[in-house]
Amino acid sequence: MKGFIKLSLFTFVIVGFSGCIGEEYDFSPPTVTLSANDVVDVELKETNVDWRGEEGKQYRKETNTRNSINRAKKQQQLAVSPETPGNLRFDSEDFLVNDISSYTISTNNAKQDIRVNEQDRTFTFPKKKGNYVYVLELQTDRGYAQYVGNVVVK
Repeated sequence: MKGFIKLSLFTFVIVGFSGCIGEEYDFSPPTVTLSANDVVDVELKETNVDWRGEEGKQYRKETNTRNSINRAKKQQQLAVSPETPGNLRFDSEDFLVNDISSYTISTNNAKQDIRVNEQDRTFTFPKKKGNYVYVLELQTDRGYAQYVGNVVVK
């Protein structure tokens, strides 16, 4: 009976650990999806990144503000109604989020802060109609990443 219990325990441990062998983890900045009403999605584009990847490998990308705005305007446009609920989704999350901030920049370069609920990553799109560049800034234990998107409030 003791032998059977030892053999069962040994088998359980080996099978349990075998699931961990060969797994690959992605330590790069996440892909971020901007969603309106959980129906319409667009992927935000990375603009400025200072990230520490696997084994401390640095990943840096710098884009000046003007190029970031131009890049956002060339993206697929997310059309929403005023004050539509929105949310952010990350494709992976092998990091600890320290801070999430976001804002919009209108066509006349007016900046409006967008408050993001850090628990469920929801927010409300602007009330005023117009074209906007949506900017997301993500601060984590692995570094910083900034993303941009193209939004029109109709």
